[in-house]
Amino acid sequence: MGKTDWNITGDGGISVIEEGGSKRCRLSASKLMLWNENSTCTDFEVVADIKLGANTNYCGGITLRANAAGTTMYRLRIYGRDTASRTYYIDKVVDGVNTNLSTIISVQPSIYVKTRFRVDGFQLSVEEWIDGAWEVVAMVEDTSQAILSGYCGLFGMSGNSSYYITFDNIEINKKE
Repeated sequence: MGKTDWNITGDGGISVIEEGGSKRCRLSASKLMLWNENSTCTDFEVVADIKLGANTNYCGGITLRANAAGTTMYRLRIYGRDTASRTYYIDKVVDGVNTNLSTIISVQPSIYVKTRFRVDGFQLSVEEWIDGAWEVVAMVEDTSQAILSGYCGLFGMSGNSSYYITFDNIEINKKE
């Protein structure tokens, strides 16, 4: 996926960096990237290797079923540090109002953690790739039917534009 495959909005920075022989995407502040291939994603998953920074002010994550303005979506917010535990928040955001559906602490200490956020009907799940297999970190249902379809994407969310979250090996897949 190249830069033209994304609708990019918000304050903050976006950059592509070379690290470990790979080109990686870095987002800061309030940057939202929505994959422009499909605006009616229903049952989809986003997989990415995600690196938080060395400071706990780093936050960002993955969106599912987002509207173009980024005011309605399911969101996986990730807080933590690059080599420590991280906290996952599964949120439902409707017209800019955030409702936390689940909070989970993962103790997998790794700089890059392969993470999968998926929605299948009313069920949302977060999984980490551990020892060659997907392990469910959290699963929650939202039967409100408030968010039926939309874009998939990534976001950065920090109080300072010098704090980045880095993504690599991004995949967006339809659930079969």
